[in-house]
Amino acid sequence: MSVDVLPLADGRSGTAEALAGVRDVVVLSDATLVAPGTDRADAVRNGSSRPLGTLLASALTTDARTVLVALGADAGTGTAWADGGAGMLVGLADGLGVPVPDSSRLVAGGAALRGVTADDLPDLGALRRALAGRDVRVAHRAPDALLGLGGLAGGLVPDVLDAVAAQDLERALGDLVHAIAGARAGTLVGRDLLGAATTSTTSARAISDHARELGALRGGAAGGGAALALAALGVPLAPAAPLVADLVGVTSAVAQADLVVVVVPVLDGDESHDGVLPAVADAALDAAVPVVVLAGTSLSGRREWSALGVAAVHETGWAVPDDVLDADGAVADEAAERVARIARTWRL
Repeated sequence: MSVDVLPLADGRSGTAEALAGVRDVVVLSDATLVAPGTDRADAVRNGSSRPLGTLLASALTTDARTVLVALGADAGTGTAWADGGAGMLVGLADGLGVPVPDSSRLVAGGAALRGVTADDLPDLGALRRALAGRDVRVAHRAPDALLGLGGLAGGLVPDVLDAVAAQDLERALGDLVHAIAGARAGTLVGRDLLGAATTSTTSARAISDHARELGALRGGAAGGGAALALAALGVPLAPAAPLVADLVGVTSAVAQADLVVVVVPVLDGDESHDGVLPAVADAALDAAVPVVVLAGTSLSGRREWSALGVAAVHETGWAVPDDVLDADGAVADEAAERVARIARTWRL
């Protein structure tokens, strides 16, 4: 009996490692830009996504077929900023040689964005053209929008920000989104080329409507809002887990297996909806291969996980990758034996 290991990830820490063996793919992860001991509240107020833009500009100089920007969901933990991607625009513009009218306020964190306008932003058309010829994608963890009650600022209450600070951040991010919508109005993006000439009032209404669309974009909150800024440049957003699963070849691997064992630290609602389990379970269902989950902790009931096509769930107490893999990346003896015992129960 053999156990084949296929690392997967959901856009957070570990995504770059999961895709390390995939050719012609450069992975940029916001999780790699979080310094140990980063204070969440300070990161939310003052952190800048500029390093992500700098990395993206460097990635565009490579010959990689695909540049994948993996963005987590939580500002201050998986992400060291909550600036709506304003700093990322500056870092990208600097790397591409595009002038930035007012870089100082764009890299000073989310709180400094209050009152920002389209005139403060770099030429989004130029940045969009630089990305247009490349396969750049955003892989995000969760479908949260940037603005609104379920948006970035609202999700930080009460653990990171109080209600007043969160409302201030929401207003600042709203100003940025409106500025991006206004800057995009100066390009052909979203313009009705067949319609009659518009008045300034109509144009203002169109910008406001476009800003609402951007603020409600699914996945826009990922990476502290960097996903929204990238989407405004024409970069497609996609849930990370199925995208990573596709790149590493989960479908073909599952089709050759007798049993699929998915190892996760926690099996809960988030994992069941946005984690790696649904992506693997879908492939296994198509191949008629049974799926068993080894979860460090299981918080989901039978009804929830059986709806995914999971045959059984076993709690292991494994909380970190080192509990499963040894220093060489191979399956640790204890973990391999656990998988083997489960496989024997299925008479494989």
